[in-house]
Parts: sequence; structure tokens; C-alpha cells
Amino acid sequence: MFAERGYAGASIELIARAAQLSVGAIYLYFRSKEDLYVSLIEDALTVFDVEMGQIREHGEAGKRLRDTWNILVRWAERDAEGPRILRLLAQPAIRPQLSDEVVAAVSAGISRIQDHIGACVADGIHAGIYRQVNAREIADLAWSVLLGSLDCAEMHTNLAMPAEGLAVRTDRALALIESALAPQVAATLRAVA
Repeated sequence: MFAERGYAGASIELIARAAQLSVGAIYLYFRSKEDLYVSLIEDALTVFDVEMGQIREHGEAGKRLRDTWNILVRWAERDAEGPRILRLLAQPAIRPQLSDEVVAAVSAGISRIQDHIGACVADGIHAGIYRQVNAREIADLAWSVLLGSLDCAEMHTNLAMPAEGLAVRTDRALALIESALAPQVAATLRAVA
């Protein structure tokens, strides 16, 4: 229902009717429409965790960060509601609308994604591909850049502004992060200092 009508157009009544449930049955499991909407991302976060774990186990150290990043970008390209759910989570008044169970599950899922990103950076550091940095800080930066890219793409779409595709925008952003991680950048910075 959310994919068909969007968040604003999908009422609890419509969702209950489509699911052949009563409105009361929906509220037995979810605190609010927001709670139901945010819970939809839980499965995607679990899939990401598995896929990113496989990349870490089997992928080349030099490709792990990019492959992990691409999982998120491909998801954002094919599931417009997923990134919108992430943006909803950034709204200041959203927390009271969400159940503790949904908050815990989504928080844990997002933390696992950030952990995977940080682990990919740490793997690159250990392999000598990246310079010595705080991998968790880079993971936080990458996550923020990704969310900002998603916001920018949505804004361009909403305003019918010309824009490059999400994959192009996010690929360029990751290339900048990777170039800043390169060992020769650290050597150049030390030489200039």
C-alpha cells in the first residue's frame, strides 16, 4: 500500500482493508502508521547484513567498501520507500510514534550496516590499501554522505530539476571518500605540512 500510494496516501484503514484485517488488529502489532511504515525496513536491513557479511568473507579487501556501498545504492534505486523511511527516522518528532521493538530492530540493523562499512575500511587499512584512519568515523561519514545523496536525489525528483542518476552521484561520493583514504594522500599531506 505504501509503495502504491506513498506514505501520505496510505491510511491505516486502507492498509487494514488490503491486508484483510481490522484496524484494531493493525494496532495490536503497531503503535501507529509510522511504526508500521518504519518496520518495513527491518527485512531490508537483515538482508543487507547477510549480503555485507558475505562480501567481507569472500570479497577482495580492495573492493569490499565499494561492493558494500553498491548494495545500498542498488536498494535505493529499486525501493523508493526504503530511503524515505530512513528520512522519516531523521524527523525530530518521530520517536514517540514508534514502538520500542521497532526502534530496537531498526537501530540494530542500521548499526550493523555501519559496522560492516567500518569493517570494510578496517580491512582496507590492514591490507595497506587505505591509510591509517578511524574506520568507524569513516563509516559514519559514508553513511551520512549516502543519506545526503538520497535526500538530494529525492529533492531533484520532487522539484523536477535535472539531475544525474543516483548511482552516478553516489559513485562520485564514494570515489572521493576512497581517494581521501589512499595512502599517497597521507604522504602528500605530510609533505605539505
